[in-house]
Amino acid sequence: MIAVALVPASEGPSIVNLPAQPGGIFYESSAGAAAYAHPGALVVAGRDNYQDQAFQDVSAAGGSVLIYLDAVIDNSHGRYHDMLLNASPCGPATARWPGDHQANSGGYLTDFRVGSVLQGKLRCVLEAMVAENPHMAGWFADDLGSRSWFAGIDWATFPDKAAYREGAIALTQTLRSVADEHGLIFVVNGTWSADDGGGYPDVAVHGNALADGGFVEHHDGEIGFFGPYGCSLQWAAQSPVTRGKAVNFAVTDTAAGLAEYVDSNCYAYVNRQSDYDGVAPWGTFHPTGLPSRVAR
Repeated sequence: MIAVALVPASEGPSIVNLPAQPGGIFYESSAGAAAYAHPGALVVAGRDNYQDQAFQDVSAAGGSVLIYLDAVIDNSHGRYHDMLLNASPCGPATARWPGDHQANSGGYLTDFRVGSVLQGKLRCVLEAMVAENPHMAGWFADDLGSRSWFAGIDWATFPDKAAYREGAIALTQTLRSVADEHGLIFVVNGTWSADDGGGYPDVAVHGNALADGGFVEHHDGEIGFFGPYGCSLQWAAQSPVTRGKAVNFAVTDTAAGLAEYVDSNCYAYVNRQSDYDGVAPWGTFHPTGLPSRVAR
């Protein structure tokens, strides 16, 4: 078994990630995000609304704004996806993964293998996001897991599972490096499941030690798996910002699903959200110690 290197608890402010409180995803309109302008609240901004005043107000009030970024699918909509995927000051256009694997209706799998053009451009794009968005608290890294669950990809016959995992780890290493430079966090929406793609660094343990947390998307009634998954001590173990206090976020379909994730004490943020155009908070907020803006 690989030992997880823990960040000393003395570094940084104390993080309070429980009890669970509301979080919201606002990919389209940001209007409802104003309700999250409280210390400890968390919202996810979309591809092109991230500079809206509502998000700046959340940050100013002590809440955390994560900005969406997907380095795994070749959908270039939005300024930062255009910079990452197309020719830009950050480098030449990227390529698709060999074999042209259409992942879903959103696009094809990018070539994010170690040493790829995309891997080389990512830091530049992340730094541009930081420079242009002082109100951001970090990133919501979509589709970033140690294996694919895309409907269009047959994982059983995927030709290079090891390269997929290695590339995903490299993306999280870059995210962690830039996050640490600026006192920020990132949450991954993609599984790092023990022995199924594998956790990091220990493949036999759930979670990615470099990520500050994971996102669970509409898995009501599956708390038997996603409870231990979220409670794994491997999450955030190598983050000097959250230091093992995972910022896990679950979105559910039903009120019963919301309750089971709240009651699990494994998720810092939970909400019932059928689409990603925003959702009202279901309860009050409490300070967490998480970043509310770029620190440096």
